[in-house]
Amino acid sequence: MRSLPLLISLALFSSPVLAHDNHRTAEDLHEIKREMVKLRKEVHALKDENQEADEMRKLKKEVVRLRKDIRSMQDLIVDLQALVEGQSNNAQPEVVLHPVKERPRWACYMKDMRAGGMHSKGFSEVEAKGKLLETCSTRGGVCFENRITCSAE
Repeated sequence: MRSLPLLISLALFSSPVLAHDNHRTAEDLHEIKREMVKLRKEVHALKDENQEADEMRKLKKEVVRLRKDIRSMQDLIVDLQALVEGQSNNAQPEVVLHPVKERPRWACYMKDMRAGGMHSKGFSEVEAKGKLLETCSTRGGVCFENRITCSAE
């Protein structure tokens, strides 16, 4: 790229200037200099375009690599879902039977800006919190376990 302006300047200044040195005017020399400046700008523009094209190629390669990574992660997720479903089908659900006469002993309460005030009861603190979090999520609230207040009845 650097040799192109040098070749152009040699071609412009070699034979015509030496052969007709007496006939060249100052205007002709200024015109030649202006043309040289234009040619240099074009060469620099071509260099910038080549750099941009190289950067585009690198970005395209990066996009292709990221898409491959996403596909492999999606495959892993599908495999994990199948594994979890297989394990849950093999495990027998534990049925908790509470005596009919027994009342829930835990009560939990939570107040949320979106869902409002909510409460739940359960035979254990965990059960009461779980019911409350489920209620909160169905109402569209912001549900965090640390915002729940529970007490034994």
